[in-house]
Amino acid sequence: MFDAVRNSRKFVQIILVLIALTFALFGMDAYQRMGAGEPAAAVVGKVEISNSRFDQALREQEYAMRDQMGEAFDRSMIENPEFRAGVLDRLINETAIRSAIIEGRIVVPDSVVQEYISKQAEFQENGHFSLTAYDVMLRSMGMTRDAYQQRIRETLAQQQLLMPVLASALAPKGSLAQWRKLESEQRTVAEWRFDNERFKAEVKLDDASVRKFYDDHPKRFEAPEQVKVEYVVLRTGDLQGQVEVTEADARQWYDSNRDSFGSPEKLRASHILVQSAEGDKSEDRAAARKKAEDLLTQVKAQPGKFAELAQKSSDDPGSASKGGDLGFFGRNVMAKPFEDAVFALKPQEISGIVETQFGFHIIQLTDKRGGVKPFEQVKAEALAQARKQAASRRFAEQADAFSDEVLKAQDALQPVAEKFGLKLEQSDWFARNHAPEGVLANPKLLAAVFSGESVRNRLNIEAIDLGDGTMVTARVLEYKPLHVQAFEEVKGVARMIAEGEAAAALAQVNGEEALEALRKGEAPAQKAAWSASRVMTRGTAGVSAAAGKQIFGVKSDVLPAYVGVKDDNGFALYRVEKIEVPQLEENEAEQKALASQYASMLGQEDLRAFIAGLRDRAGVKINQQTPVAD
Repeated sequence: MFDAVRNSRKFVQIILVLIALTFALFGMDAYQRMGAGEPAAAVVGKVEISNSRFDQALREQEYAMRDQMGEAFDRSMIENPEFRAGVLDRLINETAIRSAIIEGRIVVPDSVVQEYISKQAEFQENGHFSLTAYDVMLRSMGMTRDAYQQRIRETLAQQQLLMPVLASALAPKGSLAQWRKLESEQRTVAEWRFDNERFKAEVKLDDASVRKFYDDHPKRFEAPEQVKVEYVVLRTGDLQGQVEVTEADARQWYDSNRDSFGSPEKLRASHILVQSAEGDKSEDRAAARKKAEDLLTQVKAQPGKFAELAQKSSDDPGSASKGGDLGFFGRNVMAKPFEDAVFALKPQEISGIVETQFGFHIIQLTDKRGGVKPFEQVKAEALAQARKQAASRRFAEQADAFSDEVLKAQDALQPVAEKFGLKLEQSDWFARNHAPEGVLANPKLLAAVFSGESVRNRLNIEAIDLGDGTMVTARVLEYKPLHVQAFEEVKGVARMIAEGEAAAALAQVNGEEALEALRKGEAPAQKAAWSASRVMTRGTAGVSAAAGKQIFGVKSDVLPAYVGVKDDNGFALYRVEKIEVPQLEENEAEQKALASQYASMLGQEDLRAFIAGLRDRAGVKINQQTPVAD
């Protein structure tokens, strides 16, 4: 079971989605009746979900959405009762599942937890688990090893409880055929849109109406929590001015990194080969050497005739026809004795007899490319690189001392800055999702800065290694909690939102009036503006789930049929003109894939029902006073 859990990423994703089910089990009316005041938002069996835990979950979800969406985040997305009720619903599901795990005595061994953690990509360095990376990540999350391991243990236990339910679903052939038929169904549809933008000109709100909208929706005008911090950064670059290097240090760096001061050296050479394999008889080997020595005497006497002699006497068929020319080559290409000899020659110089496993060579160096620049020519660069290397060593030496001093100083960073000769910097106000560029925008540091402990106690944050030779620590100086901005600050925004919603209401009213007229067989008051007809199937791109549900809910007995749906941009009418079910060909591979997909869908439905059963068995009481709306 644990092997299946560890190896099934798709399963894990499905579990996470289903645990966070929204409204699958309880109606909206149960949530909308809630207000404020009681100590528990809900009770699952004997386990309470406190209002503070509910508030924390809301904040966590908001932060996750802000981090994911950035500038596109709109706080109105989390202002509605559906969002808050969905978060509470997720907490109830999690609590019911946790209770079932305890009741079923499901235990995840330490070895399984450790193996799971060791395989996570974020804790890997060079393909292996890194304890340093693990601890850095946990510090940025504000968690201890034990707390994190317990979280993983609970996740794996949830998977062990729920996976058999998800994996046990089978797709009956009859149901599969019907589902396949529905998936292939085609509907010809035209669209008539009533966009919000068309009605904005009709909306004119006075200041009193805008103020009323602001008063009725205070949460829409909340400013996120903000901080001012002081911080100190330990960088390798800053330490370069604190180290001294000598010419000897520079030369040592040069000698260790010669290739960085030029291009790889390539030579062009010609050779004459007298062939003799290493296993030849000694007398044959001696005769070959004697022949090579005679050729060498001739070459030395007339160097200009090297190519002519090679063409006539060399046993290397590949180069003899070219006068012995081997072309350009670099190191680690030729046999080792040949390479050593040729790279020791000067241009146009001829070697002595060079013996390899192929026989006896006479070599002439004919050209040379690339090579390393001499030290004196690159001395300044070598000094700079040696200084950088020394600063990296200093950084490594000071990293632990820096971390220790941060904790020792506790609630002040000035002593840390002074001890290490660094600048104590201070930020302006910033929110989690609008951090200044640079080190303060690092997700690890942001998580630590906005943690409850940091804003409450104003202590130094444990030094965080950001990689690339940079460590940072910070301390919260001032903190502004989440708060409603004054009306005068947001008057313009309030007007824009209020007028936008009024325009959306007008779009919906006009759209619904046109829909009612069409269904009665009457001409709408407005001139129709239908789009060109197009063929749709379930899941067609560009059509919302709500619109698709309406379009494919139309029966085929009376066509055309009209449906309408409100969306983010206004109200849309759809005219369903034609319904067709194409004749499907039997395809074994397609059938198999569809059966797997359908079984997965059935498994998800089984899992929903299973979680609903856990809730029913435990008993769920939702506090009617828990606030879920403005």
